[in-house]
Amino acid sequence: MARRQMRRTSDSTFDLNLAPILDIIVSIVPLLLLSMAFIQVKLIEVPVPQVVAEAMQRADKKSETNVTLKVSGKKNFLFQVTKSGETKSFQVPSKDGDFDYFGLQAKAYEIKQQFPQVFKLDLAPEEEVPLNELVKAMDAVRKDGQSRKIAFVDPENGEKVQTDMLFPNVTFSNIVGE
Repeated sequence: MARRQMRRTSDSTFDLNLAPILDIIVSIVPLLLLSMAFIQVKLIEVPVPQVVAEAMQRADKKSETNVTLKVSGKKNFLFQVTKSGETKSFQVPSKDGDFDYFGLQAKAYEIKQQFPQVFKLDLAPEEEVPLNELVKAMDAVRKDGQSRKIAFVDPENGEKVQTDMLFPNVTFSNIVGE
């Protein structure tokens, strides 16, 4: 009998090694779950009196005065007040090698007395200034800590309004960088 040779065709199936992919998933998933427990978004709610809030909305639309606070990595503050194209600068130097928040608040009060209808302040920090120092600076310029009052005239009804709010509308002006 003649032997018949059978040709064997190769199977097109193969085994997929999923062990490296499973190792990555097993490593990354717990890491992501743990990191989510430590990330929290905080919001600072600052109540503003209704009269001040209404004055802020009107003043933002027609304000020709711009107040900028530059925060230096050398622990200095610099206010720049621009009105009608003219810029005035007010320096708050460091005190004992650290930020002088009392001096910052006193200078903010002095500027607010000169420009009572301005409620917006542009904050321009340098890169090396820590976030907690920026929050302290924002707190110092928002409200007067000594409860001194600033008076402004409400344009809606012409009444004189007193508040201890200095610059409650603080925005970052150099997010993109200089």
